[in-house]
Amino acid sequence: MNEDLQQQFFTHVEENTPLYIERLREAVAIPSVSAQLDDHLDDVVKMIDWTKGHIERLGGTATVVPNPVATADRPLPPILLGEFHVDPSLKTVCVYGHLDVQPAAKEDGWDTDPFVLTEKDGKLYGRGSTDDKGPALSWLWIVEAHQTLGIKLPINIKILFEGMEEYGSDGVFETIAEEAKEGKFLNDVDFFCISDNYWLGKSKP
Repeated sequence: MNEDLQQQFFTHVEENTPLYIERLREAVAIPSVSAQLDDHLDDVVKMIDWTKGHIERLGGTATVVPNPVATADRPLPPILLGEFHVDPSLKTVCVYGHLDVQPAAKEDGWDTDPFVLTEKDGKLYGRGSTDDKGPALSWLWIVEAHQTLGIKLPINIKILFEGMEEYGSDGVFETIAEEAKEGKFLNDVDFFCISDNYWLGKSKP
């Protein structure tokens, strides 16, 4: 990407920051608490479906894979596999992230409702805003920015998002082993990127 395109890209991101914040607000409002599936299994599934909808809106393909270790007595959220295929001659990166969160309540010491994204002193507070809904979902907005600006993605992108990371990642390892087999979803991946991290500042992820 040359300097002119870089500037267009950064300008686009700055201009659309309110939109990104509003989408994060929607995601934070879904209490996808994996440690409390008796109360929040539907919320975890809702968060996965919400993300699937955005992948498909952007022209990607998305599949919800049943959790391989779920049972009738212990239902578990599915695993989301998404893809933005650009060119078979390009390398492929698979992004891992999770859409579930830890329990949170004001009684735990939060100054505000943890499931209402709140701006305070230039910072955003909300359960999952940085671990991990913000970082995971940002990949979709990057794809969207490339599309809007008419810039071809330099790499094929695959996505593996789970809903049990905060409570043991049940079913993820089995899914990876299965999908890595010949002809399956992960078999042609060249690189993995773990997008489950903290932001160190406004300009440094």
